[in-house]
Amino acid sequence: MRARRSTLVGGLALLAWTALLVVTAVVEIRAPDHERTHDPAAPAEALIDAWARSRQATFVTTGTYERRSDVTGAAITSEDVVAQRPPRRLHRQLGGVDGRDDDRLLVCPAPPPDEDPAPCQLGPPGGATYDESTAREVDGLRSMLLGPDPLYAVRADGDGCYRLDLRRPDPRAPFGIEASFCFDPASGAPLSSRVRYEGGVEERVVVTDVRTEVTDDDLEP
Repeated sequence: MRARRSTLVGGLALLAWTALLVVTAVVEIRAPDHERTHDPAAPAEALIDAWARSRQATFVTTGTYERRSDVTGAAITSEDVVAQRPPRRLHRQLGGVDGRDDDRLLVCPAPPPDEDPAPCQLGPPGGATYDESTAREVDGLRSMLLGPDPLYAVRADGDGCYRLDLRRPDPRAPFGIEASFCFDPASGAPLSSRVRYEGGVEERVVVTDVRTEVTDDDLEP
């Protein structure tokens, strides 16, 4: 009789344990992906990957740049064009041009009002290569967003978009008190950026056209 009772208790315990495993499995299956595999660093890592890809992609983007002050209401706007075919890159904004031809920097300063533009200046060879410069940029981004005390908190904000919020005051913070960046999933090109600084100043870039065929003319200043 005692043996039967022991067997019965053991069987009931086994059934209870099996039921618990089934319930746990069902809850795990029904839980949303972000609950099952939540990793606080995942959005930051995804942004770093998207940023690195955008620096190695080939594209021409055309859009608008705006810098606006909430305090004064003043705004500055211009066309914004980026032509990139690594190791060459050209950026047009506010009447000036800056770029890179692998290990040489290119600068065409914006002219004063009613004056002709100054000649473009191509720096001497032997500087950091395009790949080296990109690696340093990505490493700097990684040091800000990951680690035990990141400068910015990052969260996903839609397909290919990320939002950054400053976690502590730092005069070296390059993305102001908050920022957002979006990237084209197909080409890797940046689609928009918004950076808000202390004092109500905000800078925005909105891309209206992306082209993945880049000609030599696109890269001429």
